[in-house]
Amino acid sequence: MSAAPSRHGPRPRLLAWPAAVLLGLAGLSACGDDSGGGEAGLDIRGVQETFDRGDGESVTGETATLSGYVKDVISPWAFTIGGDEFSDVEPLLVVEKDLPAPDQDELVRVTGTLHAFDFSEVQNDLNVDLAETLYEKFEGEPYIKAEKIDENVSE
Repeated sequence: MSAAPSRHGPRPRLLAWPAAVLLGLAGLSACGDDSGGGEAGLDIRGVQETFDRGDGESVTGETATLSGYVKDVISPWAFTIGGDEFSDVEPLLVVEKDLPAPDQDELVRVTGTLHAFDFSEVQNDLNVDLAETLYEKFEGEPYIKAEKIDENVSE
């Protein structure tokens, strides 16, 4: 007499599949913070939220290491990181003077000082004529003045 198949035999496998899907989605939501990892202190979301709360002065002047994918290359001196379609995080402006700008969609780690964007100050600091229309939307928003840009970042 052979034993009848158990009614509960395939159940553990059926439960494992939804668990794997949920774990995968949890991983995707972690990607949604626009971070490539390796931050020291705040991440892009934290910087944006601090400014959104009206508390930008609390992080202005701080040195931070932030990572994310290059969203837009604005000029030879500026680009944004973060803010992709899978995230509700606004892109963060990166301004650099003597460093080569990375390529769009490249994962980078930027170390620098956080500031509130002021077009005149940034233009004077860079000692170049910037196209004001390209930077209007960043006025008063956070940006990081890059001291180091690492393009050899793994996910």
